[in-house]
Amino acid sequence: MRVDLPNQIVLRWDSDSNCSPLLSAGGIDTVWLQKPDERIASDCRAAGAEVLGADAIRLVGRDEDGAPPPGGLVALKAGQWPGARASARGADGSFSAGASQRAWVDADGYLVAWSKAFYPRRAPVLGYLPDSQAGIGKDQIVTYESLELALIDAWAAGGNYLLAPDAAYRNALGRGEAAATAAWSQLGRTARFLKENLSLFRQPPLSTITVVVEPEEACAEIAALLFRHSGSPELVSSRSVPAPNASRTPIVVAAGIGAPPAELGKLLLAHASGGATLIVDAGGGSAWWRAPGLKPERQFADRGFYTLGAGRVLVYKEAILDPGDFALDVLDLAASRRPVRLWDASAAIGMVSQAGAGAKPVLMVVNYGSSSRGEIMAHVRGIHNSATLMRPGEAPVKLRTCRRGENTEILLPGFKRLAVVVFG
Repeated sequence: MRVDLPNQIVLRWDSDSNCSPLLSAGGIDTVWLQKPDERIASDCRAAGAEVLGADAIRLVGRDEDGAPPPGGLVALKAGQWPGARASARGADGSFSAGASQRAWVDADGYLVAWSKAFYPRRAPVLGYLPDSQAGIGKDQIVTYESLELALIDAWAAGGNYLLAPDAAYRNALGRGEAAATAAWSQLGRTARFLKENLSLFRQPPLSTITVVVEPEEACAEIAALLFRHSGSPELVSSRSVPAPNASRTPIVVAAGIGAPPAELGKLLLAHASGGATLIVDAGGGSAWWRAPGLKPERQFADRGFYTLGAGRVLVYKEAILDPGDFALDVLDLAASRRPVRLWDASAAIGMVSQAGAGAKPVLMVVNYGSSSRGEIMAHVRGIHNSATLMRPGEAPVKLRTCRRGENTEILLPGFKRLAVVVFG
């Protein structure tokens, strides 16, 4: 069996214990052994899994390029461990966290889009560990369920994650602890669901917000916060900005990239003159955006609106200091053209892609907090006559659709980690 790194469920195993009894329940296709052990390797193959040696996959930084290993397998070692940060674990494996009016969510979906933007020939696979580099403190508890969340987080954005259970989880599985085995079985159900519906997770974004990015921290923060606020943006490298098409790219964010070269500047301004809204920052220190025909519209202390041709340019006078507030500003500009909007779901992130010849949208909602018990209202761009809800381990459910202006409204019933809605 050939290893298909972006589309298979891969378990990274950093232990001398034998993981082969876990493979079937966890939906594992491939085991990446960090320590050579022919006995474990043989047992894994007998269980139907492929086995990779420690040097088979090269881990790279977020903005690191270079030659892959002989097998061509590369994964990104950057990433924050997703979800709420636990402070204590109960006997059932559940955790508690500090009180907060709004959930703080760590998510890595933007890294999948980042990888696609800069390295389109490289499979967007994340391979971070539950360690200090991923934001895990020395005494912080890593919940069993968060491993499944890391997998969902990557797949919903169109990528994959190399499963890396921490030592406590591995040991609990070895002892057969009920909470650990239950979480592992749920992981397996989710893994099978993802693979059975592979095509839904491998579609391009259906976005109204295009973000021009360069390998700079400011760009990464802007991209991350737009994803966090369910902006469902499309990331493009500054070297691969598409041609102007206001119906396809009505909002173009070029903040955090600095003053662009002349040709790129002309291309970005062409988006505005063609009917799009172009957003730039650090406008007080650079005049590259001042083009013939640019006319002042509204002016505020920190930013100004200008008309240009059929569109407009929004100029922030200083560099963006708060990417969270900036993301909300961008979403306000998108208004009813937002790909998705969620209500009463502060710990959830929505993303929309397009599937099939008719480009019907597929909504992915990932819940990074506790299981959702009440209904979540969602608006998806466009008018759609039907909606089918799919969840791991459950039968599909037809949802009622309601027209709300130029959008479609649905109510999502309670779900644990992942809800996928296919519109028709």
